[in-house]
Amino acid sequence: MTWFADLRYVLRRLRQNPLFTAAAVASLALGLGANAAIFNLLDQVLFRSLPVKDAEQLVLLDSPGPASGMFNGDKVSRLFSYPMYQNLRDRGAGLDGLIARFPVGVNLSFGGRAEGVSGELVSGNYFDVLGTRPAVGRLLGPADDVVKGAHPVTVLSYRL
Repeated sequence: MTWFADLRYVLRRLRQNPLFTAAAVASLALGLGANAAIFNLLDQVLFRSLPVKDAEQLVLLDSPGPASGMFNGDKVSRLFSYPMYQNLRDRGAGLDGLIARFPVGVNLSFGGRAEGVSGELVSGNYFDVLGTRPAVGRLLGPADDVVKGAHPVTVLSYRL
């Protein structure tokens, strides 16, 4: 029972010095809060898999260079042009599926107000390869990629 006596002694000393007690409690709270926030971030980014079919098999194709989708000497840019993507997709190259995506800023207007939001231009097979399903309506399909300049299709997320 010496631990009980030690605990009573510590509580008595903390009551005698309230400024030290407040500083100790504040530093413990900040430390625990920071650790919880960092763990939550790591859990979201590293430990949880993406909510798509076969997330562990996803690979990001990327190549270094400054010119978008163009050959620059013997270096190729980070971005693949759409014809480069089509060539890679049609050849197969041992891949089950290949998708294209490009982040863009778009304006969304509703109720007389316009607001800039983040969007992505994606290939028609984007949702098929990822294995996602819509809650309402339809997603893009490979047929949406066939006709150049056809009616645009937009997919909205819950977060938007």
